[in-house]
Amino acid sequence: MFKSFLPSVTAAAALLLMPNAASAHTKLVGSTPAANSAVSKVTSVSLQFNEKVVASTVKTELVMTGMPGMANHAPMKIPSTSMMGKDGKSTMLMVKRALVPGTYKVKWSAAGADTHRMGGEFSFTVK
Repeated sequence: MFKSFLPSVTAAAALLLMPNAASAHTKLVGSTPAANSAVSKVTSVSLQFNEKVVASTVKTELVMTGMPGMANHAPMKIPSTSMMGKDGKSTMLMVKRALVPGTYKVKWSAAGADTHRMGGEFSFTVK
């Protein structure tokens, strides 16, 4: 009887000992400009992820959320182009002209090898 349980016990133990990479999800680990920072002369925004992402799943949006002297500034999408980093763990948004003073929000979503789409957002201010 013990021999019939051995394969099941061995398989269960192997699963417990396997690295937990399959349950990891894509996370933003850094950005330039950094979240909640106040910076000047921004011509690009870079995002760094904790793992390689599937390029076709990366979606980004740059939105101006506030402008000095305009109390009721409606959110305004800023046109940008993007490109993946050679490392597969980063992407860069490039704008045609330096961003004008105001507050900005970056929204992102991406999936890594586990194909689970994750996302988030962060803000920064241009002086």
